[in-house]
Amino acid sequence: MTSNHNAPATARHAEIVPFWNRLREISLYPAHMGALTTILVLALCHLVDFLPLGILGWLLDLLIWVALYKYAFECLRATANGRLEPPEIAVSVDDSLGWSQIWLQVAFFALNVVAFWLLGPIGGAIVTIVLALALPGAIMSLAMDENLGLALNPATWIAVMTRLGWPYIAVAGLYFLFGVSQRYAQAMVVPFLPTFLSVIVIHFITNYVVVATFHLMGYLIYQYHDEIGYEPAAASATPLRRAADDPDQRFLDEAAERVRDGKPEAACDLISTQLRGRGGSEAMHAQYRKLLALLGRREEQLRHGREWITILIAQDKDRRAVDVARECLELDPAFELAEADEVTRVARKAVDVGATQVALKLVSASYKRHPRHADVPQNCLLAAKLLAERMGKEETARKLLDQVLQAFPQHPLRDEVVAYRTFLDKLATPAAKPA
Repeated sequence: MTSNHNAPATARHAEIVPFWNRLREISLYPAHMGALTTILVLALCHLVDFLPLGILGWLLDLLIWVALYKYAFECLRATANGRLEPPEIAVSVDDSLGWSQIWLQVAFFALNVVAFWLLGPIGGAIVTIVLALALPGAIMSLAMDENLGLALNPATWIAVMTRLGWPYIAVAGLYFLFGVSQRYAQAMVVPFLPTFLSVIVIHFITNYVVVATFHLMGYLIYQYHDEIGYEPAAASATPLRRAADDPDQRFLDEAAERVRDGKPEAACDLISTQLRGRGGSEAMHAQYRKLLALLGRREEQLRHGREWITILIAQDKDRRAVDVARECLELDPAFELAEADEVTRVARKAVDVGATQVALKLVSASYKRHPRHADVPQNCLLAAKLLAERMGKEETARKLLDQVLQAFPQHPLRDEVVAYRTFLDKLATPAAKPA
């Protein structure tokens, strides 16, 4: 892979949870709403196979595969840059990369066939194992360099394996295991389904596994970016700071040392003590959350999330507050902010960055807990607009607005709520057809 910088590997890896401690999160990555919607829609698109289109149907099916790989590469790149939630759409990846993945697979298959033809069963089996081991490295090279020739070069595979060592072998093994699990799941489910439904299920499982494996490879790049000379570019990724950049670097370094010594609990306690005693930088809070996740301390993650969101709001870091709220909602869908006064600000920022579900869940939890809070009308109006305009749930939006009008008859926003309620009624009324 192309080298972005020449910094040596340092203790900075301690700030990144190793992939072997995130296998559950990696396997559930495609279950996030953004990815789940994409893989389901692409699975449904394969129903084109049932249309009598001949060669055109085959071409349309191929385009669906290209779209899947394009999205998978988007996930791989996002993960390599430190963004651990799937993007909703592929915006930074060109269609050509999806086609390159198709050609990469064709080339590997052709090499395998030729190996069996020239070398016989034993030699062919050996080549199969070698190619299976090399495929993740070829895909990672293709994702980062967008060069099919480079990805097909055995020297590239060897370079990636050499730089990463046993973690690469482990990821290659997991890649194979994901593939086996995919086929097993399909074999268990498909025989009991009608043909058209089995097509959807087969491709849904395939799409799920492809996205999960590409996320796994992206995380390997993220975790070992120093070894392969790659600089994560995501602004939302936790900064890898030097001692002069972060006032709490000495505590981070000491915590990292304890993690390397196999004492993550001690590292977590150290940072917890510092945060409670004198506060800490964003890197301290982020590392504390990673350690809590590593140790499985769910309730402490939620408690810290509430506390940190309050701090982030005070520092005008609303975008980061949305990210923390999303993490907490994934742990507990009923997660609430520490103060009802914070909901409006975080929810509005969530809408601005496209996190619709985060905004709706925060508003819903706050409304249930504080139904008479002064911010309820504006929060529910915001939620009604999201329900109607982004989710097509006009009836739910109308009921929500009716509850607000009944509970707050004299509120200053009443006229605005009534106006939007009337607008929804007009949408629900069919236009009169001309005679």
